[in-house]
Order: sequence, then C-alpha cells, then structure tokens
Amino acid sequence: MTRRTFTKSALTAAALVGTGAAAKAADVDVVVIGAGAAGLAATDALIRDGYTVQCIEAANRIGGRVFSDTSTFGVPMDYGAHWLHNRSLNPFVNIGRKLGLKLYKAPSNMRVMVKGRDATDADEIAFFNEVERINHAIAKAAKKRKDVSAASVIGPKNPWNLTASAHIGSLSMARDMADVSVADCHSAKEGVDWFCAQGFGTLLAAYHAKTPVTLGTRATSIDASTDSVIVETNKGALRAKSVIVTVSQGILKSGKLAIKPKMDSQIRQAIGGITMGSYNHITLQFAQGTIDAKPDSWIAYQLTEHKNGSPTGGGILANISGSNLCYVEIGGSFGKALEAKGEATMIDFGLAELTALFGANIRNGYIKGSATRWGKNANVLGAYSGALPGMIATRQHLHMSIAGRIFLAGEATSFGEQATVSGAHKEGLRAAETVSALLG
Repeated sequence: MTRRTFTKSALTAAALVGTGAAAKAADVDVVVIGAGAAGLAATDALIRDGYTVQCIEAANRIGGRVFSDTSTFGVPMDYGAHWLHNRSLNPFVNIGRKLGLKLYKAPSNMRVMVKGRDATDADEIAFFNEVERINHAIAKAAKKRKDVSAASVIGPKNPWNLTASAHIGSLSMARDMADVSVADCHSAKEGVDWFCAQGFGTLLAAYHAKTPVTLGTRATSIDASTDSVIVETNKGALRAKSVIVTVSQGILKSGKLAIKPKMDSQIRQAIGGITMGSYNHITLQFAQGTIDAKPDSWIAYQLTEHKNGSPTGGGILANISGSNLCYVEIGGSFGKALEAKGEATMIDFGLAELTALFGANIRNGYIKGSATRWGKNANVLGAYSGALPGMIATRQHLHMSIAGRIFLAGEATSFGEQATVSGAHKEGLRAAETVSALLG
C-alpha cells in the first residue's frame, strides 16, 4: 500500500465516520468546496485517480440544490432540481435506473387554462403560437450575435404575451425577460425531459452514498499566495496542493468566501455577469381526487397582470408522480418579492392560484403546504445561474484558474447545460481532470 493510498483511505474513513467532528488541518492533494453535483463528481473522480481529497460542505447534508424530502408530506418532494433535462445528454437517467429507481419520460400532459376553465382550441393555439414567436425572435437575435435582452425582441403585446414570457423567462431562466440574455437562452441545449418518482435528490444521494464528505464545514477563505493552498473553515484550516470551488455564483458574488490572491478581472466580471436567478416551488398537498389532473400535468394558466414587466403568476406541475402533490412554480422578480414575504404568504398565494383555477371546493381537500426559499438559503443565495444581457461571453472566464491552483466548477461554468444538474456533474468531472493534469 502506497502512502497516497493509505492517506486516502484514512481520510475517507474519517469523513464518513466523523462528519460532525472538527475539520483538522491535513496535508491533502485537493480540497473540494461544496458537495453538490459538481463537488461530488469531482471528489469521486479524483479519488479514483489516486489523489487524496477532502470534500467539505457547509450544510449538514449532501446534494446542494438537489435534495429530496420525504418527511414533510410522507412522499418524495424535491426542494430544488426536479426535472432530468435533456435525456440524450443527461447521465442521471441511466444512473438512476442502475440504482433501481423509477425513471420515466415526462408525459405530454400539458394543460392550458383561462379563468378557471380549460382553454378553447383557439386559446391554446394562440398561447403556443406566442411562445413560438418569442422563441423565434430570441433565436434570430442570438444568431445575429446580438446579446440583447429578451424583453427587447418580444415585439407587439397580445393576450398571451405575459404567459409566454413567463414560461420563457421566469419559469425557465429564473429571471424576467429584461434580464435574460438572448444568447444565453438560445445556447441552452434542449431535449426530452424525464422524472424520477423517488425524487432527483434521492437519486443523487444514492449515487454518492459512499462519496466521503465532511459536513457542517463552511469555507470562509482560500489563500493560494503561499506554498500550499490554505482553506480556512469554521472548524480549522486545511492545506492542499489545489482547490476546486463548487459554490454557487451567489456565494462567489456575496464575498462570503474570500479568495487570495485577488481574482483576475475577467473572472470578477464573469461573477458579476453570470448571476443567480429566483425560482421556487410552492408545494401543496391534497387528498386523492381533489385536483382534477393527470400525473405530472403541466398547467399553463393565462397571466394578465405584471409588475414592472414581471408576470404576476407562475405555472403548475400537478399530481407529481401521482402523489397528489402540486408545485406552484414562481420565478423572476415577482417570485423573488413573494419569497421575501415568507413561506406562509407564498403558500397562501399558491393555494389562491389553484383555487382560482379549480374552484373553492379544493380547499376542503387541502392538507398542507411548504415553500422553498432558495434566495434566502445562506449556502446558495439564489436558484440557478444565467447570463445578464451582453454578458454571455464572460462565462468562459469562469474556466480560468486563480493563481494556477484554484478552479471553479458548477452549473454556472457549463456551456450548453448551464442551470442543470447534468451540467454541474460534468463540470465537476472537467475540473477534476484539470487538477489531475496539474498534479500529475
């Protein structure tokens, strides 16, 4: 047994057994900060390559923004990522199947509603045509290499404009159309989406059940100005040859993680230009048969009001995996303002939206609700990333190293799979490969 293998085994055992214990200073090859999809992938890859690795996570669980809860409702509920986007590129469908979980293609159960009734054929056609028209305008602008805001290319307003804008902006990009880069929107790769009945968070946790992580350990600073890279945490200092940082853009922008030496101006520009959006689930549980919806029905309901250009409403994923849970999805500046008012207000809003669509009698079958507040989560400070108009070119700078030994990885550093778990996973592998080449 080599020194490297012995040290790796010892660190792995310590991380698994002593996840609540103080993080002691240790000589390791790599420190990975963050145990979301990117950090977990990087940790596994580097350990397989024979390096000593310590992955630290501020929270008391792994997964980051990919987390399933079964205690609140007695059935799986994803707090964050739920859709397995783009099956052809997404490795987690096959991973989940190998783990014995129930994976299935997202059904085509879309439903368009207007003022408490199903939309007429004419209404449906008008809605889909408006979505197509706006997407075409975005693609046209992006192909001309004009990285302008999506709001600037929308064109004439019509009765379905706000609803279509919400689906393209706040419900997909987690931001208002004024803050959507047409180039960023157009660059996202699309394909067939899938679901995991047990929850995407359950899938990720099962896949990384043996990945060693030291929990409850918050990194406060990284100093690469000395011979070793020193990571200061709430439980002591760690020394490494290299560090992979997988925290969100929200944390990087907040300054909660101090980094020395000063980052290159291009990296700082990217942190300012690739920002976190707002997107939350308002989860409502009903008795069997209360909501008249097929499993995994996406309900687009006509939005008629806005505040400063942000549609005042959302979309609904009903009867999730046949569980009688409904997500009322909200995003953009409207969703962010509602999030700031607290969970109770968010739940009231979600219940009111469903009542307006399905009638007051659904309240008789209402059991309870909860709401995520990712913008208020101190470990994340937002939902997922997107480029501001004119800033798409800065994303590439997130691949630059800091002092040649600190590397960033996550959904925000992905090209084409940004804002997805698959993208984060692959970026963790990319960063691990870069560090492996560096260390030799």
